[in-house]
Amino acid sequence: MFGRLNERGFATLEVILMITVLGILSAVAIPRFTAMTTSANTAKVQADLSTLDTAIGLYQMDNGIAPTSKDQLSTYVQDIDSLAPPKGKIYINTQDEPVTLEGTTSEYSIKEDSTTKEMRANVKDYTVDKIGKKKDTSTTTS
Repeated sequence: MFGRLNERGFATLEVILMITVLGILSAVAIPRFTAMTTSANTAKVQADLSTLDTAIGLYQMDNGIAPTSKDQLSTYVQDIDSLAPPKGKIYINTQDEPVTLEGTTSEYSIKEDSTTKEMRANVKDYTVDKIGKKKDTSTTTS
């Protein structure tokens, strides 16, 4: 009369153990994934800013003056209108925590560097030399 008497399912303990294992794996994997995404975003911003700085130098050599906007570099950078920083976080080497790039203040722009007085590409007022993981200043002796 009952055809399902010989079928077995998972015991409650097995299900609890499986959920616990998945929770532990998630706790390890998600922070690593987030850190890798931040590292990839940082690398893209560094490459973009370096390319724009090179284009600024070429523009100055050809025209004798520095560009004042990113649009003036269209001869030197292919498809400059679509060049934009990624959404998400990037590492800044002067800060402990990553900075989030979102909104219009996160677009690439060209501004005069306050220390060198040269025109530099930047994002959120950070030039390429400020982008990257914070350097470990502690020294260990053995």
